[in-house]
Amino acid sequence: MAERMRIRTAVSGDAEALARIHNQGIAERVATFETRIQDPAEITREIEAGRLVLVAERRGDVVGWAATGPYDDAHDYYSGVAEVTLYVDPGARRSGIGAALLDALADEAERRGCYKLIGKIFTSNEASIALVRACGWREVGVHRRHGRLDGEWKDVVVVERLIGDAAA
Repeated sequence: MAERMRIRTAVSGDAEALARIHNQGIAERVATFETRIQDPAEITREIEAGRLVLVAERRGDVVGWAATGPYDDAHDYYSGVAEVTLYVDPGARRSGIGAALLDALADEAERRGCYKLIGKIFTSNEASIALVRACGWREVGVHRRHGRLDGEWKDVVVVERLIGDAAA
């Protein structure tokens, strides 16, 4: 029998768990260019400022989170496009949490006026690429040498999911 999972909007008290999960992802070096350890106080500020952040709970523990951020701060005509971030605790991966978070995030982002979600995934991150494909995201293309991680160039595959009216 599958364990029950609950997805909900993040609250300030989740910041420690979100930072722990994000920092695991940073340490693994397979999903983000970020190398700076995430501070729960910064995450608390983002949650309190109204950033869309959802968490997945299993048995009362936060085991994953997903959030949207601006696609382009400088241009208001992109205000309906949001870039997605997703992290799942290593012990909870491949259990449906990532897919559930992506679907719930799309629903909430649409409710908040978004029409498109985008993501950038290391081309070497086969598990995340398989996840977004399974969730109906479309591969747009590859940004070659998009950034360096530990001195090594990394390519990213750009993915998108149309939501709301744009998906019709």
